[in-house]
Amino acid sequence: MQGCTSSFDRLIGRAKTLELAYGCPDTRPGESEWKLLGLPTSATWDLNPESLSSDADDGGFTSTMISSLDPTYSIDGEVRVNDRTDEFGIQQFTKYVVDEVKARRQPTVWMRFHWGNSYHIGYMVASGLSDGGGVKEIVTYSLELKLNEGTTFEIEPDGDNVSATGVSVTPATSSIAVGATRQLTGTVLPTDATDKSGVWTTSDATKATVSNTGLVTAVAAGSATITFKSNDGNFTGTCAVTVTAS
Repeated sequence: MQGCTSSFDRLIGRAKTLELAYGCPDTRPGESEWKLLGLPTSATWDLNPESLSSDADDGGFTSTMISSLDPTYSIDGEVRVNDRTDEFGIQQFTKYVVDEVKARRQPTVWMRFHWGNSYHIGYMVASGLSDGGGVKEIVTYSLELKLNEGTTFEIEPDGDNVSATGVSVTPATSSIAVGATRQLTGTVLPTDATDKSGVWTTSDATKATVSNTGLVTAVAAGSATITFKSNDGNFTGTCAVTVTAS
Protein backbone atom coordinates (compact mmCIF):
# COMPACT_ATOMS: atom_id res chain seq x y z
CA MET A 1 0.00 0.00 0.00
CA GLN A 2 1.41 3.35 -1.00
CA GLY A 3 1.81 5.90 1.77
CA CYS A 4 0.57 9.49 1.54
CA THR A 5 2.93 12.11 0.20
CA SER A 6 4.29 14.27 3.00
CA SER A 7 3.15 17.87 3.05
CA PHE A 8 4.93 20.84 4.59
CA ASP A 9 2.24 23.43 3.84
CA ARG A 10 0.35 23.10 7.12
CA LEU A 11 1.11 23.93 10.71
CA ILE A 12 -0.31 21.80 13.49
CA GLY A 13 -2.16 23.15 16.52
CA ARG A 14 -4.84 25.81 16.86
CA ALA A 15 -5.46 25.91 20.60
CA LYS A 16 -4.94 29.68 20.43
CA THR A 17 -5.13 31.67 17.25
CA LEU A 18 -4.18 35.20 16.29
CA GLU A 19 -6.01 36.80 13.40
CA LEU A 20 -5.39 40.26 11.98
CA ALA A 21 -7.21 42.48 9.51
CA TYR A 22 -6.55 45.86 7.95
CA GLY A 23 -9.11 48.60 8.34
CA CYS A 24 -10.16 51.68 10.27
CA PRO A 25 -11.36 51.75 13.88
CA ASP A 26 -14.91 52.81 13.02
CA THR A 27 -15.74 49.55 11.17
CA ARG A 28 -15.07 46.07 12.49
CA PRO A 29 -13.80 43.68 9.77
CA GLY A 30 -16.17 41.16 8.24
CA GLU A 31 -15.62 37.46 8.80
CA SER A 32 -13.87 36.99 5.45
CA GLU A 33 -11.38 39.77 6.23
CA TRP A 34 -9.79 38.09 9.23
CA LYS A 35 -6.56 36.28 8.32
CA LEU A 36 -4.46 33.97 10.46
CA LEU A 37 -0.98 35.20 11.40
CA GLY A 38 0.80 31.88 11.82
CA LEU A 39 0.15 29.99 15.04
CA PRO A 40 1.13 31.14 18.53
CA THR A 41 3.64 29.00 20.39
CA SER A 42 3.35 31.17 23.49
CA ALA A 43 1.15 34.11 24.32
CA THR A 44 0.64 36.46 27.23
CA TRP A 45 -1.75 39.32 27.68
CA ASP A 46 -2.01 41.99 30.33
CA LEU A 47 -4.87 44.45 30.79
CA ASN A 48 -2.46 46.65 32.80
CA PRO A 49 -5.09 48.16 35.11
CA GLU A 50 -4.11 51.62 36.31
CA SER A 51 -5.36 52.16 39.84
CA LEU A 52 -5.97 55.14 42.04
CA SER A 53 -5.80 54.93 45.82
CA SER A 54 -7.58 57.16 48.28
CA ASP A 55 -5.87 58.22 51.50
CA ALA A 56 -9.22 59.09 53.09
CA ASP A 57 -10.14 57.07 56.16
CA ASP A 58 -12.58 54.38 55.03
CA GLY A 59 -12.92 52.18 58.09
CA GLY A 60 -9.17 51.80 58.38
CA PHE A 61 -8.69 50.59 54.81
CA THR A 62 -7.35 52.24 51.67
CA SER A 63 -9.87 52.53 48.84
CA THR A 64 -8.57 51.51 45.42
CA MET A 65 -10.27 52.26 42.11
CA ILE A 66 -9.41 51.33 38.53
CA SER A 67 -9.08 54.41 36.33
CA SER A 68 -8.11 52.79 33.02
CA LEU A 69 -6.90 49.67 31.21
CA ASP A 70 -4.01 49.35 28.77
CA PRO A 71 -4.44 45.95 27.03
CA THR A 72 -1.14 44.56 25.74
CA TYR A 73 -0.61 41.27 23.89
CA SER A 74 2.82 39.63 23.54
CA ILE A 75 2.82 36.66 21.19
CA ASP A 76 5.52 34.33 19.89
CA GLY A 77 4.55 32.17 16.96
CA GLU A 78 5.52 30.17 13.94
CA VAL A 79 4.81 31.11 10.35
CA ARG A 80 5.88 30.09 6.87
CA VAL A 81 8.83 31.95 5.47
CA ASN A 82 6.79 32.58 2.31
CA ASP A 83 3.41 34.25 2.85
CA ARG A 84 0.34 32.38 1.66
CA THR A 85 -2.64 34.18 0.16
CA ASP A 86 -5.08 32.68 2.66
CA GLU A 87 -3.07 33.99 5.63
CA PHE A 88 -2.18 37.47 6.79
CA GLY A 89 1.50 37.03 6.06
CA ILE A 90 4.40 38.06 8.28
CA GLN A 91 6.39 39.53 5.42
CA GLN A 92 3.62 41.81 4.21
CA PHE A 93 2.84 42.81 7.81
CA THR A 94 6.48 43.73 8.41
CA LYS A 95 6.49 45.83 5.24
CA TYR A 96 3.21 47.45 6.27
CA VAL A 97 4.65 48.47 9.66
CA VAL A 98 7.75 49.99 8.03
CA ASP A 99 5.74 51.79 5.33
CA GLU A 100 3.28 53.27 7.85
CA VAL A 101 6.06 54.61 10.09
CA LYS A 102 7.89 56.09 7.09
CA ALA A 103 4.65 57.80 6.09
CA ARG A 104 4.29 59.20 9.63
CA ARG A 105 1.21 57.06 10.30
CA GLN A 106 0.50 54.57 13.04
CA PRO A 107 0.98 50.87 12.09
CA THR A 108 -2.50 49.95 13.25
CA VAL A 109 -4.40 46.73 12.63
CA TRP A 110 -7.48 44.92 13.89
CA MET A 111 -6.74 41.96 16.18
CA ARG A 112 -8.90 38.95 17.01
CA PHE A 113 -7.16 36.73 19.53
CA HIS A 114 -8.78 33.41 20.48
CA TRP A 115 -8.19 32.63 24.14
CA GLY A 116 -10.12 29.80 25.81
CA ASN A 117 -13.79 30.26 24.95
CA SER A 118 -13.47 33.94 24.10
CA TYR A 119 -12.24 36.32 21.44
CA HIS A 120 -10.24 39.37 22.46
CA ILE A 121 -10.97 41.97 19.78
CA GLY A 122 -9.57 45.47 19.36
CA TYR A 123 -7.96 48.02 17.09
CA MET A 124 -4.28 47.70 17.95
CA VAL A 125 -0.91 49.24 17.15
CA ALA A 126 2.22 47.16 16.60
CA SER A 127 4.54 48.13 19.45
CA GLY A 128 6.94 45.24 18.88
CA LEU A 129 7.85 43.03 15.92
CA SER A 130 10.87 40.78 15.50
CA ASP A 131 12.10 37.51 14.00
CA GLY A 132 13.17 35.00 16.60
CA GLY A 133 14.97 32.66 14.21
CA GLY A 134 13.73 29.37 12.80
CA VAL A 135 14.97 27.23 9.94
CA LYS A 136 13.90 26.06 6.50
CA GLU A 137 10.23 26.65 5.68
CA ILE A 138 9.04 27.59 9.17
CA VAL A 139 10.32 30.68 10.98
CA THR A 140 9.39 32.20 14.31
CA TYR A 141 8.21 35.70 15.10
CA SER A 142 7.60 37.86 18.17
CA LEU A 143 4.82 40.41 18.13
CA GLU A 144 3.52 42.92 20.66
CA LEU A 145 0.22 44.67 20.11
CA LYS A 146 -1.17 47.48 22.25
CA LEU A 147 -4.66 48.93 22.11
CA ASN A 148 -4.86 51.98 19.85
CA GLU A 149 -8.57 52.82 19.98
CA GLY A 150 -10.22 52.19 23.34
CA THR A 151 -13.82 52.06 22.13
CA THR A 152 -13.07 49.03 19.92
CA PHE A 153 -11.94 46.65 22.66
CA GLU A 154 -14.28 43.76 23.45
CA ILE A 155 -14.07 40.27 24.95
CA GLU A 156 -16.76 38.13 23.36
CA PRO A 157 -17.82 34.46 23.37
CA ASP A 158 -16.21 32.51 20.56
CA GLY A 159 -19.51 31.27 19.15
CA ASP A 160 -19.22 27.81 20.67
CA ASN A 161 -21.28 29.00 23.63
CA VAL A 162 -25.04 28.40 23.41
CA SER A 163 -27.06 31.14 25.10
CA ALA A 164 -30.06 30.41 27.30
CA THR A 165 -33.47 31.13 25.79
CA GLY A 166 -35.77 30.23 28.68
CA VAL A 167 -36.39 28.15 31.80
CA SER A 168 -38.85 25.42 32.76
CA VAL A 169 -39.68 24.16 36.24
CA THR A 170 -41.25 20.78 36.95
CA PRO A 171 -43.68 20.17 38.40
CA ALA A 172 -45.46 23.46 37.73
CA THR A 173 -47.71 22.99 40.77
CA SER A 174 -47.31 20.93 43.92
CA SER A 175 -49.21 20.18 47.13
CA ILE A 176 -47.05 19.36 50.16
CA ALA A 177 -47.96 18.55 53.73
CA VAL A 178 -46.31 20.54 56.52
CA GLY A 179 -42.92 19.01 57.32
CA ALA A 180 -42.65 17.16 53.99
CA THR A 181 -40.28 17.89 51.14
CA ARG A 182 -40.57 17.90 47.36
CA GLN A 183 -37.76 17.99 44.81
CA LEU A 184 -38.25 20.44 41.94
CA THR A 185 -36.28 20.46 38.71
CA GLY A 186 -35.19 23.66 36.99
CA THR A 187 -34.10 23.27 33.38
CA VAL A 188 -32.34 25.95 31.36
CA LEU A 189 -33.39 25.93 27.69
CA PRO A 190 -32.30 24.92 25.15
CA THR A 191 -31.05 21.60 26.43
CA ASP A 192 -27.58 22.26 25.00
CA ALA A 193 -27.25 25.68 26.67
CA THR A 194 -23.68 26.29 27.81
CA ASP A 195 -24.59 27.70 31.22
CA LYS A 196 -27.26 25.60 32.92
CA SER A 197 -26.89 27.18 36.36
CA GLY A 198 -29.49 29.21 38.20
CA VAL A 199 -30.79 30.39 41.57
CA TRP A 200 -33.80 29.11 43.55
CA THR A 201 -35.94 31.50 45.63
CA THR A 202 -39.23 31.40 47.49
CA SER A 203 -41.87 34.10 47.71
CA ASP A 204 -42.71 33.25 51.34
CA ALA A 205 -40.20 31.43 53.50
CA THR A 206 -42.74 31.22 56.33
CA LYS A 207 -44.78 28.82 54.19
CA ALA A 208 -42.11 26.97 52.16
CA THR A 209 -38.35 27.15 51.81
CA VAL A 210 -36.18 25.99 48.92
CA SER A 211 -32.57 24.84 48.85
CA ASN A 212 -29.99 25.76 46.23
CA THR A 213 -30.72 22.41 44.55
CA GLY A 214 -34.49 22.93 44.32
CA LEU A 215 -35.57 20.89 47.34
CA VAL A 216 -38.73 22.45 48.80
CA THR A 217 -39.58 22.06 52.48
CA ALA A 218 -43.12 22.79 53.65
CA VAL A 219 -43.13 24.99 56.78
CA ALA A 220 -46.73 26.07 57.47
CA ALA A 221 -50.15 25.85 55.83
CA GLY A 222 -50.56 28.33 53.01
CA SER A 223 -49.02 28.93 49.62
CA ALA A 224 -45.73 30.09 48.11
CA THR A 225 -44.25 30.51 44.67
CA ILE A 226 -40.91 28.84 44.09
CA THR A 227 -38.84 30.47 41.34
CA PHE A 228 -35.81 29.27 39.41
CA LYS A 229 -33.88 32.04 37.60
CA SER A 230 -31.11 31.28 35.10
CA ASN A 231 -27.75 32.99 35.54
CA ASP A 232 -27.55 33.40 31.77
CA GLY A 233 -30.27 35.78 30.64
CA ASN A 234 -32.17 35.92 33.96
CA PHE A 235 -35.00 33.78 32.61
CA THR A 236 -37.46 32.49 35.22
CA GLY A 237 -39.72 29.50 35.76
CA THR A 238 -42.03 28.92 38.73
CA CYS A 239 -43.84 26.27 40.72
CA ALA A 240 -46.98 27.16 42.70
CA VAL A 241 -46.71 25.30 46.02
CA THR A 242 -49.66 24.70 48.32
CA VAL A 243 -48.80 23.63 51.86
CA THR A 244 -51.48 21.61 53.65
CA ALA A 245 -51.78 20.87 57.35
CA SER A 246 -50.24 17.54 58.30
